[in-house]
Amino acid sequence: MLTLTVITGKASSLNYGENIGNVSILKKVTLGDGGQVTYVSDKALKYEIRRKGKEEKGWKLLDEKIKELISSAKTTKKDKSSLDVDQFGKSLIEKYEEFDLFGGLFTNLKGDDGKKIELSYGDSVKRTSPVKISYAFSISKFQGDMDFMNNIDAYNRYIKHVEQKGEQAIVQSEQHFSYYYYTIAIDLDRIGVWEKENGVEDVIPNEEKAKRVKDLLDIIRTLSRQIRGRCENLSPIFVIGGAYKVKNPFFMGSISAKELGDNKLSLDVQKILDCKNIIPQDERENTLCGLISGVFVNEQEIREKLKAKSIEEVFEELKRKVDQIYGMS
Repeated sequence: MLTLTVITGKASSLNYGENIGNVSILKKVTLGDGGQVTYVSDKALKYEIRRKGKEEKGWKLLDEKIKELISSAKTTKKDKSSLDVDQFGKSLIEKYEEFDLFGGLFTNLKGDDGKKIELSYGDSVKRTSPVKISYAFSISKFQGDMDFMNNIDAYNRYIKHVEQKGEQAIVQSEQHFSYYYYTIAIDLDRIGVWEKENGVEDVIPNEEKAKRVKDLLDIIRTLSRQIRGRCENLSPIFVIGGAYKVKNPFFMGSISAKELGDNKLSLDVQKILDCKNIIPQDERENTLCGLISGVFVNEQEIREKLKAKSIEEVFEELKRKVDQIYGMS
């Protein structure tokens, strides 16, 4: 398993929930001390990863064309047409990076005639995601800041004429500007593999498996969030993790940091070291740490105790490790 825990660059108001009247509410959770932190859901993070995968890496995302795969995977047995689950699943992994990396579930499949399609076995076609992503939680607490806004320029130029509004409505939205942290875990054994009813089968060559994982690492390295006309930078300013035989996101929950003056962070290094000690001793040296200079007040301690390198060095070393695991070097 390849796992990374990331602290992102500072970003603003990343994930809204339901609106209450004309007020947009940020997604947040309450801590034990009564304070609140905002968060970005795993679904929102995966959405941005898939978006960048399509735009920058040429990933194919699931769309209406999967109906063609359903048709090609149909078989006729004993005068009854059914969908070959294994053939369909393998085709999805081969053709769609999204399904391979993030899985999917298909139930109640219907043909062009509207009738339910029988499956060769089971009641669904499903793939558990080999790539797991946690929520991204803010480091600083939410303080209740609000933004009161309208778009008077657009209103005067065309909205009032098109919608025949007598006055422009004022809207409000909660605002929070903070660093965030999250964890990603990639089960390398399950990339490009279809788990059948009675075993597993490789679907794509190891070269393609390595490419998909390395593309994912590139995306994490330059991750961004597009929301409400803004583009927020979520690329790492700190990262720790590595590739391990034991499948565990060891550094999830290891981040304890405080935001100080001048947008600087203070990171609890001892807590991270304690988490590192959970890793089997023969694999601890596989751990890599990287950071951006000038962000942490205790940068020297981080570099010395965690053997921190640059962010670029960590990701390039991880990509070489991926090639090694898949036998490409």
